Amino acid sequence: MKTKHPAPLSMTSLAAAGMAALALLMAGCSSSGGGSGANPKPSGGGADTPVTPPPPAAAQTTPTAKATEGVGNTVVSAGNAVSEIGKSIQDAPLPLLPTDARKGAGGVVVNAGEAVGALGAGVRDGLGQMGSVDNPLGVTVSSSGNVVREVGDAVVNGGALVQGLGTEKLAPLAPLTTPVGGLVAKVGTVVQGGGDKLQTVLADGAVAQVTNSLSKVIVPLTSKVTDGTQTLGATTRLGGPADGLLYKVGNTVATGGSMLSQTQAPVVAPLGGVVTEAGKTVAAVGVLVNGNGQGGDGNALGGLLGSLPLVKPGSGDGGAVSGGAPGPVGALLAPVTGLVGGIKSGVGGSVGGAGGGDSKPQLPILGGLLH
Repeated sequence: MKTKHPAPLSMTSLAAAGMAALALLMAGCSSSGGGSGANPKPSGGGADTPVTPPPPAAAQTTPTAKATEGVGNTVVSAGNAVSEIGKSIQDAPLPLLPTDARKGAGGVVVNAGEAVGALGAGVRDGLGQMGSVDNPLGVTVSSSGNVVREVGDAVVNGGALVQGLGTEKLAPLAPLTTPVGGLVAKVGTVVQGGGDKLQTVLADGAVAQVTNSLSKVIVPLTSKVTDGTQTLGATTRLGGPADGLLYKVGNTVATGGSMLSQTQAPVVAPLGGVVTEAGKTVAAVGVLVNGNGQGGDGNALGGLLGSLPLVKPGSGDGGAVSGGAPGPVGALLAPVTGLVGGIKSGVGGSVGGAGGGDSKPQLPILGGLLH
C-alpha cells in the first residue's frame, strides 16, 4: 500500500496565505484601540463622544440689572458680616454664660445673617440678572422660601439658647428652661418646613405664571427708563461727568472697604466686605446716566460743575472759556472747586524733579477719588 504525500504548495498559494495573514493582523491592530483612524475609540472601548456645539453665550444684563446686582451683593455681604459676628460670639469666652447657651446665641446671629444673605442672593440672582434670565422676578420671589427657612434655623438655635441657660452653673433653672427651649425649637422646625413648602409654591404653578408675566413687563420698562436717563445725560452733557464722579467715589469707598477687611479685627473686618460691595454698587450706578459706561475727566467734580450751563458766561457751545468772569454758579462754587483742586494737587505724590524736591503728602483714598 502506497502512502500518499501532500502535493507541494505552489508559490501562488503561499503568497495568498501571506496576504490573508497580513490582513488579519492589520484588522486586529485597528480594533485594539491603539490605531490612529479618523475617529478612534477611546482605549476603554466606550462609545464615541458626540461632538456638540458649545452652548450659546448668555444674553447681557440690562444697566438697571447691573445696579440691582450690586445692591444684592451688598446685602449678601451684610449677611456675611452678621454671620461672622455670630461665629465670634460662639467662640468668645463669656463669663457666667454656659457653653451651650453661648453656642445657641451665636447660632441665632449666624442664622440671622444667613437669612439676610439669602435675601440678597435672591435679589442678585433674580432682578440682578434682568435681560439674561427668563423670569428674574420669579427667581427673586421664590428665594423668599430660603429666607424663611433660615429664620426657622435661627428659631431652632434660639431654643438651644434657652435650653443652654439651664446647664452648668445655671443648672437649677433646667426645670424651666428645658421645656421652654424644646417648645421654641419645635416652632423653629415648623418654620423650617414652611420655608421649604413656600419655595416650592412660589417656584411652580400659578405664582410662577404671574411672576413670569410681570417679568415680561418689568424688564422692558426698566430698559425704557434707562434709555431715557441716558438720553437725558447725553443731552445735558452731565451723564459723562456724573458717571465719572460716581465711578471714582465708588472705587474710593471700595478701597476703604478693602482696608477694613485687612485689619483682621473681629467686628470691623467683616464690615469691610459690606463697604467694598457698596462702593462697587455706587461705581456701577453711573451707567444709568451714561450709556458709554465709566467716563469723565481727571477731575470728575470739576467736569460735572463745568457742564452746568451757568458755570461759564455766554458761549453757547459750552466749551472751555479762557479768561472772563465766572458765571453765577461758578462764582458760588469757586471755594469748593478751588479746595478740590488744592487737595488734588496735594495728593499727587512726589512730583519734584530729579534733584529731589519736597515730597507732597500721600492720601491714598482721597487721591483715588480726585485723580
